[in-house]
Amino acid sequence: MADETALDTTSNDSFQLKWPAAELARIANRIQSDYRNALADHNRRMEKWREYYRRWRQMVDVPNQGEETASNVPVPYVQWNIFTKWSKEMDALFGDDAEIVAVPVGPSDFKRDKKISRYMTWRLFTSMKLTSRFCTFVLRKLLFGRSVAYSPWLRDTFEVTRPETNEPVTITDYEGPDFLPLYPDDFVVPCEEVETLHQFSFCIRKCRMTPDALLRGEQEGRFQNIGKNWQQIINMAQHGIQRESEGDEIKREQDEAEGLMYERPISAGENLLVLEWYGRWRPLKKGKADASEWDWKKREMLQKDFVVRYLWDLHIIVGVQSLDALYPTVKNKRPFVEASMVKDGSYWSMGMAEMLINLEDELRVNHNQATEGGQLAMNPPVGYRPASGFNPDTFKMEPGMAIPLDNPATDIKQLTITTDLQIAQWKEQCTLAYGEKLTGMGDLQMGRQSDRPNAPRTAQQTVSLLEEGNVRISLDTKVLREDMALVLQHFWQLEYAFSNDETFFRVTEEDADGAFPVAKGGSYLSLEDRDGRYDFRLQFANSVWSREADKEKTLARYQLDLQNPLIVNNPLALWEVTREAHDALGDPEFEALVPRPPQPDASVDPKTEWVNLLHGETVVVNPMDNDLLHMIRHMRDIKSCEADMQHADPEALAKLILHYQEHIQQLQQKKIQQAVIEQAIQAASQIAQSGARSAQAIAGAQPVEMPNGLWRGPISQPPGNPVASGPFLYSGHDESLHGNS
Repeated sequence: MADETALDTTSNDSFQLKWPAAELARIANRIQSDYRNALADHNRRMEKWREYYRRWRQMVDVPNQGEETASNVPVPYVQWNIFTKWSKEMDALFGDDAEIVAVPVGPSDFKRDKKISRYMTWRLFTSMKLTSRFCTFVLRKLLFGRSVAYSPWLRDTFEVTRPETNEPVTITDYEGPDFLPLYPDDFVVPCEEVETLHQFSFCIRKCRMTPDALLRGEQEGRFQNIGKNWQQIINMAQHGIQRESEGDEIKREQDEAEGLMYERPISAGENLLVLEWYGRWRPLKKGKADASEWDWKKREMLQKDFVVRYLWDLHIIVGVQSLDALYPTVKNKRPFVEASMVKDGSYWSMGMAEMLINLEDELRVNHNQATEGGQLAMNPPVGYRPASGFNPDTFKMEPGMAIPLDNPATDIKQLTITTDLQIAQWKEQCTLAYGEKLTGMGDLQMGRQSDRPNAPRTAQQTVSLLEEGNVRISLDTKVLREDMALVLQHFWQLEYAFSNDETFFRVTEEDADGAFPVAKGGSYLSLEDRDGRYDFRLQFANSVWSREADKEKTLARYQLDLQNPLIVNNPLALWEVTREAHDALGDPEFEALVPRPPQPDASVDPKTEWVNLLHGETVVVNPMDNDLLHMIRHMRDIKSCEADMQHADPEALAKLILHYQEHIQQLQQKKIQQAVIEQAIQAASQIAQSGARSAQAIAGAQPVEMPNGLWRGPISQPPGNPVASGPFLYSGHDESLHGNS
């Protein structure tokens, strides 16, 4: 994004402070002295960074006189390590399965964390189109050790003409957080021991703006004194200078690498250098028009944060705003984000170039020495007698060449030189090994096949070896995750302060997963949704080796699950493991092909029910619940919320109390049912006992007569039984017992 479209707040002239002319002159002198003094203090650091940039661009110094033909190949050791580290971090940040996870801080924030996560993922990866700019941000962090980006709220608009009325209409192309990686030359700070840029007494952002951008900024309330000094601004902008004589050292190296001269280009347009000074200043008390900087009777004793925009060439203040008014809800009010490669307690920490520059020098010397040794071995020097007629200036060794000499045996002699390149090869391997131990990036991390006998042959073996080798790299990954979390927190604070009441964002129903409504391919983030506190973390994307190892693990687990009766006899469990196997094999459409089976009627843990209530979900009692156990746990949560109502979620608490009452009702119903069942069992037992006594009394009154005996002769049926028929029917009791005689 261009600097002229970056807004610090809404277009409101009330944010511009109208200071007296004497006060503006005093703050202008302060900015001038701060800028010059800071450049002088950081001159040595910028010279070191200038050399790091030269190594990144593989720029070769001019050879000394007489050494024009000597070997001077720059071994790109710094460059290839930075490229490898750069690609790995960008793949982790913006890979296919990378996402933003919102971590709720307060109890009531659990309801919307999934929605906030999907919104921030859309904002970062789709809306802001951050990949290319964050690529620059990460590269400068790796190269110099620290990177800074300017990140205000941006409203980028353009005008079109309505065909019906022929009137101009303003179209908003983008509205949201901006992200502009700053060149090291464009971020100027004092020489102070701090941990973050917000602790510096001041920081200055250098940028170049056109007169048109300044004039539009005055109309929108971001600048002042533009129209009043328009003629001077136009005259100075015609010079077209884009490089300063002091303070643009790294940019000058870039100019040399690009083959362009930006200092006084012939084809450049209008532009002016603007210094945005973010610092602390003791303002005048109300009613005071002028006072020295140390006059405590007329000035406030405590400093306040301001942003003052200053035209360097014209010595004119063109903007004064209070950071407390611009960012009232933000703790760190300077609109910058930063990242460092090493958290060693220093602000200007080391980068990859500082780590590897000495090793690159050693590799370069070793390579050039080996090259010269090989050249001497192939074209050794010769000795000759001056009177022999041999002319070394015109002599050039060629196959079949004849050299006229008086006595070839004594007039000329070729010296024999043997070069042992094994020493150079051994030294190069040792130097590379030092670098691998320092950075943690070996053959496998760089994507090269290992040629050692114990080289891994499967994805699982490769990942196992990488995990051991990634211990060093994981340190940088943890630092990157922490810095990225702070960047995401800054973006969210800008969203909270300046976003519209409702912001549309793209999300699918599958990504929403029923956590919030989705219509027409997206959803809305409302003001109520943003009213919460969240921490953010970036879920890194998995590497290709990790995905291959996960595939092997998933397929092995799937084969075991198919032999497990607990899985095979459970339709939902079998569906889940099958879906995971299809996902691992690259088929995410299994759920569309085979619908998910219904959820079995099972009890839910009471702790899980409370978490679901905090997320705004509906919880119902289940007949399988242990009501007493649930009531004990729910009562503990109720008491905890009532003891701290300031941080509790009233809506979730009300639902939990209602759920607790439902458990009481279900418990009472279970007791009633249990009592009824016990009475029924007791009555059935009494009936059974009474029937047994009656049967014993009947059996003891008169023995049953069995014609022909029990074991002798054919069975004959007693007379008078009309129901009995056939030879296999038998009745061994009196007919009066049938009850129908």
